Amino acid sequence: MGSTKVALITPTRGDRPLFKDQYWKIIENQTRKPDEVIVVDYPPISDKKDLSARYRKGIKAAEEKGCNIALLWEDDDWYHPEYIEWILNQWEKNKHPDVLGVEETYYYHIKVNKFKHLVHGGRSSAFCCLLKLPYKHSYPHDENIWFDLHLFKNHTKKHLKTKTIKFNDKIYAIGIKHGTGVTGGVGHNTKFPWDKRNGLAWLNQHCSDSEIYQHIAQQI
Repeated sequence: MGSTKVALITPTRGDRPLFKDQYWKIIENQTRKPDEVIVVDYPPISDKKDLSARYRKGIKAAEEKGCNIALLWEDDDWYHPEYIEWILNQWEKNKHPDVLGVEETYYYHIKVNKFKHLVHGGRSSAFCCLLKLPYKHSYPHDENIWFDLHLFKNHTKKHLKTKTIKFNDKIYAIGIKHGTGVTGGVGHNTKFPWDKRNGLAWLNQHCSDSEIYQHIAQQI
């Protein structure tokens, strides 16, 4: 496919500032640095969750900058230092699908110290998705918070190739839940059916920044 120019696309509304420093630290620690970091942050026109609108603007900005890969990247989630390198390698091994995602998700709620492992079966959470650019799928309506479902289930061009994979030797991404700001998925709810095992011990085992998230939790 020629040279690979990677953009990270982060939709946000600037309402979780406690995660800002960690967000940039994670990016700086990547073994494969992104070529562009596109933070889609502008004043909302209403209190509706305009997540898909921000993804759309970010994807178009990445295309205008000449990028041919977009990684959907959340500002409050954790990514292993090898995440970009790993997912690009997986994209190469799987013959450059239009959309590549991880069909299992690990969530951790920093306030209740609980975790959850979900297996989606044929789709991926948005924060673990890679898109080949130019983007040829349709877009959901602007207030649709399930952009990931749209990518894998509802796109209109059926000839486009989507592929899901699993983590192999390690967990490369963890969805951090906390309940602050305008949030998307149900995992931010403390009553979510969390795993009953020791969540903090699990986080310490798999996340190199666990102490930082515990510090953030104390400030929320």
